[in-house]
Amino acid sequence: MAAGHGIDITVKEFIQISPVYLPELSGEENIRKVLTDIPMAFTSAHAVNILREILGEINIANDICCISGNTRIAAEQAFPASAIIAQAPYGIELANAMLQLKNIHTVNFFCGNIHRKELPETLSQAGIQVNKYVIYENNPQPETVADHYHGIFFFSPSAVSSYFSANSIPADTVCFAIGTTTANALREVTQNKIIISTNVDADSMVQTTISYFNNNNC
Repeated sequence: MAAGHGIDITVKEFIQISPVYLPELSGEENIRKVLTDIPMAFTSAHAVNILREILGEINIANDICCISGNTRIAAEQAFPASAIIAQAPYGIELANAMLQLKNIHTVNFFCGNIHRKELPETLSQAGIQVNKYVIYENNPQPETVADHYHGIFFFSPSAVSSYFSANSIPADTVCFAIGTTTANALREVTQNKIIISTNVDADSMVQTTISYFNNNNC
């Protein structure tokens, strides 16, 4: 899509996702004890994909509450028999959507070692039991970037931290953020222009970038 508009994208990974072994999610018997009739909550596609790997051939149909965009897409692909009963662009909005359902008393929250606290804290304060399972680690993988880019995509605050730990950027480089949380992380480390994607998914990031550069005759 980007290439069709004269934009060349180079992909570099500045964080490394590593699965975490949890005894309570080892073996079908333990897994089914954890998952039985309890809705699952996800705030990242990484959590969805790693849980799918943990389950292996075990199929489930638990209700899902998740962040919209990439996370919802991953959830629909990983758990086609499950229903998405609540979704929202950000954690606090997802928590509020879940509270409006009125019938959730316990939720299994699958996440990484670095995650926003709004979702579990809001649910817990409302009397919902949150079983948190940290199933992956989000480790920085910084590297020095010598090339000059007109724009840089950032898909998480962790990526922002990792990138700027090893790099600075020219004043004319535009930062594109997947959402407001990532944009806020960028504001803490740079004075450069920050453009927030219209939606929290990769396609929207690309479309936002195309629109920006077309409108600015770049």
